[in-house]
Amino acid sequence: MPHEADIPEIRQIFLSATAQDCRTYREAVRDFIHDNIEHAKVFLQENWAEGGNFVEPVCKRKVDECDAYMGLFGFRYGWTPPLQRSSITELEFRWAVDRWREGEAPIFVLRPRPGTEAEQHLREQAARFHDKQPPAEAEADRAAQRAFLASVDQWASNGRIQVFYDDQRQLEARAAFCITNWDLKVLRKARHGRYQASGDIDRGELGRIGRKPQIAALQDALNALRDRRSERAAAFLVHGPENHGQLEFIEFLREWHDEWEGMDIRCGQADEPDSAESLICWTCSQLGEPLLGEPTIDALAGLLATRLASRSVVLILRTAGREANRLALFQQRFWQPLHTALATRQPGGRGRLYCFMADHAPLADPPPAGFRTLDLDADDVDYRQILALPPLTRLTAGQVRNWLSDIRKSAGVRLDEDERDAIATYATTPDGNPPDVYNRLNLHGFWSRAR
Repeated sequence: MPHEADIPEIRQIFLSATAQDCRTYREAVRDFIHDNIEHAKVFLQENWAEGGNFVEPVCKRKVDECDAYMGLFGFRYGWTPPLQRSSITELEFRWAVDRWREGEAPIFVLRPRPGTEAEQHLREQAARFHDKQPPAEAEADRAAQRAFLASVDQWASNGRIQVFYDDQRQLEARAAFCITNWDLKVLRKARHGRYQASGDIDRGELGRIGRKPQIAALQDALNALRDRRSERAAAFLVHGPENHGQLEFIEFLREWHDEWEGMDIRCGQADEPDSAESLICWTCSQLGEPLLGEPTIDALAGLLATRLASRSVVLILRTAGREANRLALFQQRFWQPLHTALATRQPGGRGRLYCFMADHAPLADPPPAGFRTLDLDADDVDYRQILALPPLTRLTAGQVRNWLSDIRKSAGVRLDEDERDAIATYATTPDGNPPDVYNRLNLHGFWSRAR
């Protein structure tokens, strides 16, 4: 059960918008909130973009520091940082979504209702900038914004709410209401002890169900790597048939605090996971290290070597990509060259790079060149290869039952034998509804008893 401190009252709001075309509305929202909500502070980019600082890492840090994110989206895609494929406005939205992955999220999306004064105003403001661009560039900006807004709609389709407004006055009121509604309905309930767990099981908790073979193989491989003092990096593949818990196991890895204590953990995915250049840019962005020049393996190795001198780094990629030869591309164009380049830059400390990649298909048998599936802790392991963990398999009733017994200690959920049998049978019945075992476990509702 969350305590008051776990659900903070919103005091600092990150307001994201393309600066020039949305200037009137973004400043109106800031002023209205400052005038009407005493404790709230809205931050616009110009508040922190100090001269000489790189905008991208500074903005990402601000997203992480603020209590809420507010996206005010119009019809201009805007500026794209060097070596990135997304605008700074889209990156800010992605960072917020990645930060607040589970449960209720203080992410508020504000958009003009079609056919209103607000839509006309924002279209006219965007057109002023598009008219100054070459036609091809202007159309590319409009197309990129349409694609971004479509992705926001997709994000919101999972039960999240977008706030639509007709004019500036309504925008100001509804933006302020987002904050006061959050504070009153969430914080006050927590303060008076009435807030109840939603029943949604943490994905990292779900990710450990029935995964003893994968966890044991990984622990053996990590111990073997650490015994080889000259080795500084290893990459692991999480794989199995589609919808066999890859994302849940990735969340388990991300939250595996006993293993990663004191390490720098970064989890997400590149804009174009099949592209080595995109992977390089994503890694540098996650580490808050801007690349000066082209996104090359050699440049990334230099930045990583500096970071590994002080601490280990864990990179977790949620997808291997979409191309048919995605695994070979990753191994040949990203991992093997990076491992080789790092070997020429041995850091002064004992930090190591641990890279994980999820693929939503089983690895071929026999595995392709550059991948190893057996004896991951053997003395002859070549760490330029990708070490494939045992494939994820469909969960059995016995595995679910064992997990239900374990959570008495880990989460305080007490279930008698009959309850455990009934839940395990319900969750793993072939052709059940919904078809996903994890969804069925969530829908059962027993997790609401978690402490």
